[in-house]
Amino acid sequence: MYRTAKEQDLPALTGLWQRAFGDPEEYAHKVMTEIAGLDSVYLACPEGEPVSMLCAVPVTMEGMPGAYLYGLATDPAFQGKGLMTGLLDYAKSQLTMQGRGFGVLVPASASLQGFYAKRGFEPVFRLRRIKNKAIPRNLWATADFDSVTAARLGQLRQKFAPGGVMLPAAGWLAEILSLYSQGATTVETAGGYGIYFEEGDTLYFVELLADSDRDAKLLLQAAREHTGLEKAEITLGEHSELLLGEGRLEDYGMAAFWGSQPPLHRAYMRLMLE
Repeated sequence: MYRTAKEQDLPALTGLWQRAFGDPEEYAHKVMTEIAGLDSVYLACPEGEPVSMLCAVPVTMEGMPGAYLYGLATDPAFQGKGLMTGLLDYAKSQLTMQGRGFGVLVPASASLQGFYAKRGFEPVFRLRRIKNKAIPRNLWATADFDSVTAARLGQLRQKFAPGGVMLPAAGWLAEILSLYSQGATTVETAGGYGIYFEEGDTLYFVELLADSDRDAKLLLQAAREHTGLEKAEITLGEHSELLLGEGRLEDYGMAAFWGSQPPLHRAYMRLMLE
């Protein structure tokens, strides 16, 4: 009933993915074949054909191998029958045998957060969101813009968020291409980097990682001089030491640990293909 995907399953799985998430066929195919790999796509097939699926994208955190559970979907006609619960248990058993000691995921809704909590996942990767942050002007603030490549993004994450969840190279490539295609801008200095969108009169920083408040401030000021926009909404990890005392916490990612649990004081997960 449970197994890994094969090449001949791709048409059915692509259709299931598109019905569940609305993504283009090319993206679904890329996730399954290049980012996760077919041997990391787990299926429930109660009547022979796959009707429930999940992709276990290989990731690391604090040097420990694990899996980012992504693209979890069940055909509506088979929902409510316990298939996803069984599939999660099957994936856990297979991943544990491979030495992958944890699973992480990003629930798409509050109801799904409750679903995963009942199956051993706990909120680990909360975010701190700062709204209406005024950016003081600094005519001398300089930075590099739109210079971050997929390889560079992985390097920057490793440097500025060493305790974070790290995607494989194909995952970083898909993430940075998606961000740029949606109109994101990257800003980088020797002391940090940020990724932001412009919307109305606000810079929306979906990621801001830096060595210090001073470095973060320079990134914000360089973005202001580059765009003319004077305020920002900034998303930081719960354990970020930047701009302490500002913003409010909100839930984001969850984790289940199947072996030894790494220290979580640097836990960070963000921009995970979602």
